[in-house]
Amino acid sequence: MRYKTKQRDEVLRFFMDHEDECFSAREVYEKVEAGEATVFRAITALTEAGLLTRYAAGNGRSEYATYRYNAKSAGSEHIHLKCEQCGRLIHMDCSFMSEILDHFLSEHGFAVDCGRTVIYGLCETCQSEEKHA
Repeated sequence: MRYKTKQRDEVLRFFMDHEDECFSAREVYEKVEAGEATVFRAITALTEAGLLTRYAAGNGRSEYATYRYNAKSAGSEHIHLKCEQCGRLIHMDCSFMSEILDHFLSEHGFAVDCGRTVIYGLCETCQSEEKHA
């Protein structure tokens, strides 16, 4: 059994304080007072314990993965929208999400793995910046 550490608790508190957001391990490292290896180990342990959900993006390599706290409200099915310019990850967890999933299943016989589904494009802020450039 793994023991609890002050740094692991700090990493968990960080995710709990930002439960509606995803962060890469590097982003967490930049926000908490712990060494980089400690943060990576803490995130791995918290993910294995089911307290965090890992979302793979890019080519599946760990440096592109993001993590999110498993709050009860965070358990809903949602697709991720990833901005190719700024890297922002948006959770599409609106009511329309269930309609999309139902359509894929009933019309195409396809069950979507939401935890691994990422749609790439530009967020509203980056679109606005491009128009003004």
